[in-house]
Amino acid sequence: MSEEVSMVTIGGQKIGLIGLSEIFENVKQMNLSDKSELKNQLLQRVRAQNYVPDSRADDYTSAILREYKKFAGLPVEPEVEKPAFPTIRILGPGCAACENMENDVRAILAELNIAADVDHVRDINKIAEYGMVRTPSLVINEQIVLNGRSLPKSQLKKLFEEKLG
Repeated sequence: MSEEVSMVTIGGQKIGLIGLSEIFENVKQMNLSDKSELKNQLLQRVRAQNYVPDSRADDYTSAILREYKKFAGLPVEPEVEKPAFPTIRILGPGCAACENMENDVRAILAELNIAADVDHVRDINKIAEYGMVRTPSLVINEQIVLNGRSLPKSQLKKLFEEKLG
């Protein structure tokens, strides 16, 4: 059993897996043409040396297949890394409307049980980096969803349910 640890991005997190190079060499020698069988062999062999939670097996399989394709010199689609948590930015210098929006956003996220990276951006220069915005503005995952206005808490909640599921 190999003790080499390879870092693989699985579901937005870097996970260390033992023995990938050896597993990839062995599977490559099998000359599998069926994609389903290839995935099955890769996952089965990775599980023999690493803990793979059943609830994350699909994420692991996709990530391992991606790494195998890189190893085998096969075409790989560009990797899109998503943040582990949604990012929420309230843009505003600190006026009452901006402070109320921040309080409402935090309360709604708690109510919906959504973990998020929340930041109230008060620095005018940092706000300007978002382009021509009026305050208060709400940014979810780097997309401006409200510009220069506030919403009642009930409508703000619907917006979060729509954007974050």
